[in-house]
Amino acid sequence: MNILIIHEVDWLKKVTYEIHHLSELFSLKGHNVYAIDIPDPGKLSLNKEIACDINNYHRIYEKSSVKLLRTPVIPIKGLNRISAYFTSYGFIKKTLQDYNIDIVLLYSIVTNAKATIKACKESDIPIIHRTFDVVHDLIDEKYLKNIVLKFEKSAYPEFDEVIANTPFMKKWSEDMKSKHVIIISQGVDPNIMKPLPKDLELQKNLQISNQDRVVMYLGSIHSISGLPVILNSIPKIIQKIPHFKLLVVGGGAHLENLKEISKKLGIQDKVVFTDYVPYLHIPRYCSLAELCINPFEITDMTKKLSPVKIFDLLACGKPILATPLEGLLYDFPEESKILIYANLEQFESEIISLLNNKSLESFGRKGRQYVEANYTWENVANRFLKEFETFLN
Repeated sequence: MNILIIHEVDWLKKVTYEIHHLSELFSLKGHNVYAIDIPDPGKLSLNKEIACDINNYHRIYEKSSVKLLRTPVIPIKGLNRISAYFTSYGFIKKTLQDYNIDIVLLYSIVTNAKATIKACKESDIPIIHRTFDVVHDLIDEKYLKNIVLKFEKSAYPEFDEVIANTPFMKKWSEDMKSKHVIIISQGVDPNIMKPLPKDLELQKNLQISNQDRVVMYLGSIHSISGLPVILNSIPKIIQKIPHFKLLVVGGGAHLENLKEISKKLGIQDKVVFTDYVPYLHIPRYCSLAELCINPFEITDMTKKLSPVKIFDLLACGKPILATPLEGLLYDFPEESKILIYANLEQFESEIISLLNNKSLESFGRKGRQYVEANYTWENVANRFLKEFETFLN
C-alpha cells in the first residue's frame, strides 16, 4: 500500500509519538509510507529544513523509511499555521496524485483536516481519522473554542472511519455523527522500553545517591500535571522517607513554575528536573526509579486520557501510582491490579506506603507482562493495516 499520514505538528520536533511508531512500522512491513507535517519555524527560521522534503526518515526503528513532505509555510511563528491552512489543499492534492496514495490516516483537525477531506473526496481515496482528544476542550479562549468545535462538527461526518483510543472518544466521535468508529488502544515496543540495571553514570550525572529513594514523573508538564501538589507534599514525605527524591523527566510551559515552587519550599535538593530527554533514553531514567507517578488532575479534558507514557513505563518494569482517569481504567481496569490508583490528595500517603512496601517490584514485573501480552506497537500496527485493507478490497 501507499499510505499517507497527515498531522498538523512538526514531525521532527514532536516528542516521539504514535505517528512515529506506526509510520515506521508500516514501512518495515513493506508499505510505502509518506507523511505530511506542518513545520514549526520557532520565532523565525530561514533554515532549508523547513522547506525541504526528507527522504528515508526514521527515529525509532533503524531500517524503517518514511518520506516526510513539509507543507509550504511562512516561516514565522503563528503565520506558519495560518499559511498552512491556505496551502494545504493544493499540497495534499498533489501528494495524493504524485505518490498514487491508496489511503490517508489523518491525525489533525484544525489546520489541514478540511483540505484533506476535500482532496481525498475529489480523488476517491479513503480517509481514516485517528482521535485522542476533544480538541476544542484544549482551548481556553471561548471564541477560538467555538470555531474549533465547528471544525470538529463538520469534519467527523466526512471521515470514512474514526479510530478512537478510548470508549470516551468513541462515544464522542459518534456524537459528532461519525459514520463508523472503532477503538484501538495505544501501544509500546517492549524491545525498546525494557527494564535495565541501574545506570550508575546517569545517576552520578543527576547527583542522585545510592541511598536516594527515587520517584519519577515522565512527560510534558502542563497545568493539569498535578505536580504542584506532589511538590507541596515533599516536606511531609521526607519526614517518613528522609532519602526521598523526585525525578521529573520532561518539559513544558509549567516547568519554570515547578522550579519556583521547589525553591520557595526549600526542597531543591529533593527534586531533579531534566527537561525533555530523547525517547530512546527513557529506560535509562526509569532504571533509577523505584516508583513512577501520573498525578494528573481529573478534569473534563483529562478524564478521557490514557497517556502513552504509561505503556512505556510499564514496559520498563516500573510500578505506577496514577489518578483514576477513565481512559486508564479502560486499558488497565482496577481489578487487573496493573496500576495502583489513588486520588491526587492521597498521593502523599500512598507514596510513603508504597516505598515501604517490599513487594513493590512485583507490580512492575506484572505490568510489563501485561503490556507485552496486550499492547505492543506491532499489534497496533497490524490492526491499523487490517482496517486499511478493508477499504481497499
